[in-house]
Amino acid sequence: MRSGMQEHQSLVHKDSFAYSKCLLFADDLKLFSSMNSNLDAVLLQNDLDCLFKWCTVNKLHLNIEKCCILSYTRKSQPLNHVYIINDLVLSHSDSVTDLGIIFDTKLDFSQHINSMVSKAYHRLGILKRKTREFSSEIALKVLYYAHVRSSLEYCSIIWDPKYRNKIEIIEQIQNNVLQYLLYKKNGISYKIYLLPVYVICLIYLVCVPDEMFLVFF
Repeated sequence: MRSGMQEHQSLVHKDSFAYSKCLLFADDLKLFSSMNSNLDAVLLQNDLDCLFKWCTVNKLHLNIEKCCILSYTRKSQPLNHVYIINDLVLSHSDSVTDLGIIFDTKLDFSQHINSMVSKAYHRLGILKRKTREFSSEIALKVLYYAHVRSSLEYCSIIWDPKYRNKIEIIEQIQNNVLQYLLYKKNGISYKIYLLPVYVICLIYLVCVPDEMFLVFF
C-alpha cells in the first residue's frame, strides 16, 4: 500500500496496528494479515480505518488511488472482501511491483521473469547495435555484464525460477550473447569459446545466493 508516508514514517511503529502487521520503506506502507474467516477481514478493515484516522490527525495526505489489495492464496474459492478507505473502495490487483520485483498472486514470479527477459533482450539489442565495430571480446563481456546480466541477477534470491521452462528462457539470453561473440570470433566453437571468456551459466549464479543465504542466515 503506497501511501506517501515518508515524512512521518518514524511516527508509525510496527505495533501501531491492533490486528495487522506492517512493513515500511520510504513512502510505502504495506499492511498484511492472514485471512481465515470474515472476521479477519473485518479486523483488517479496522486497521485501515485507524490508518486513515492517523493520517487525518497528522495532516498527512493518503493517496488512496495508489492503494490496492493483493491476495496470496492457493484456494479455489478465496475469501473476497471489499476494503474501504474514506468511503473509497480499494481495487484488487493481480500483481504489484515492489523495489523492481513483480509479485503476483501465485508467487511464481512468472510476470517478473517475462518482464525481466523482455527488458534484457531490449538492452542486448541496443548493445549489439552499438558494438558492431567492436573486436575485443573482453570489452563486449564487460558491457554485457554491466547492462544486461546485472539486471538478470538483481534479487535472484527472491524470484529464483523452479520450472525448467523459465530457467531455459533466462539461459537463452546468455546463449544469444555467446552466439554473438562467436560471430565476432569466427572459427571458434561454443564450448571452446566458453572457457577462455569465463562466462558462467546464469543458472549457477541464481542458485549460489540461495546456498549463501542458508549458510550465513
